[in-house]
Amino acid sequence: MIFILMVVADNPDYKSMSDSELWQLCHKDDMRSYDELFSRYYPRILRFASRYIKDTMQAEELCMDMMFNLWVKRGQLTIKGTFSNYLFRAVRNSVISYFRKELPATLGLEEVKEECQVGRSSDYRLISEEARDVYYAALKKLSPRRRQVFILNRYEHLSYSEIARKLNLSENTVENYMVAALDGLRVNMKEYFPTLLVFLLSFPGLLFLF
Repeated sequence: MIFILMVVADNPDYKSMSDSELWQLCHKDDMRSYDELFSRYYPRILRFASRYIKDTMQAEELCMDMMFNLWVKRGQLTIKGTFSNYLFRAVRNSVISYFRKELPATLGLEEVKEECQVGRSSDYRLISEEARDVYYAALKKLSPRRRQVFILNRYEHLSYSEIARKLNLSENTVENYMVAALDGLRVNMKEYFPTLLVFLLSFPGLLFLF
């Protein structure tokens, strides 16, 4: 019996562990805990990045680099809040950084400079109001449940599991609502996206909209 207990202790069930438990083990250089986090989240963050970056290889490279750096810098990183929220914020920031580099190639450097200077011009208020109007109009077009899930996640910073408990839904259902909400916003804002993207990159306080 003692031998069996020792074997169990030496072979923890990583799949049953929470994200925070796995991350704590990563700090102790436990590669298997990192492998479990990778298998849980890499497909999800890749789907997220691929919604914005249509070049599959670029999206994969971005996500692989981010996950690799997570392991390399495990001893330096302090994650506040849930691991999933941290990870999706990180991949969102990586996507934004990618677009920062790509925007000059797609819109033209002078156009980007001109757009970024809008914040210093007398037209700032008008463009700011137009950007907000476009966003809120797109938000109102979402179904009530999708809008509710989106607001709980993006405004109240609840994780999918927290939203699921709050609304008495499965976590998978919450994720599906969130995916549908983001898709709906992108469709309804599609024709405005290039201008809004430059505008939002110039004013980081509004980046949570995407």
